[in-house]
Amino acid sequence: MDRAAIKKAVLKAARTRLENTAAELKARIEELKAVTIGDMNAESASQTESTRGSDVDLMNSLGAQYEHVLQDIDRIGIVAPHALMDTVQFGAVVHTDQRNLLIGFSLEEFDAMGKRYLGVTPKAPLVQALYGRKSGETAQVNGVTYAVLEIC
Repeated sequence: MDRAAIKKAVLKAARTRLENTAAELKARIEELKAVTIGDMNAESASQTESTRGSDVDLMNSLGAQYEHVLQDIDRIGIVAPHALMDTVQFGAVVHTDQRNLLIGFSLEEFDAMGKRYLGVTPKAPLVQALYGRKSGETAQVNGVTYAVLEIC
């Protein structure tokens, strides 16, 4: 398959993964709100102040994660699927002999076109080592050598 089709499929799969993550976080936040706010209005011996405080802290943490995921969804929208890259950089889909990467977004592994991909930010040590490399070049991170096979 051509590089543009690969990049388009990987970006689509990443967007879907991000949107699913956002939906899961939002649902969890709503569940916590219902329990916490409901319990704050009720006289419940089973829910202590510290438990409510923990729920609020968890809601705040999930809220921050949710906002971050929404930002990543926006950022993925600026990556043009037809803009092919010749070097490892933001927005590139990179195949190495060790793993496949989408540069620019922190994202748990996801599947696209029968392969596993990991979303990594440009600040990640692996990306820092690979940044600017071309197909056929290598970089070493923590004693592991990564050979760049293809960049889309």
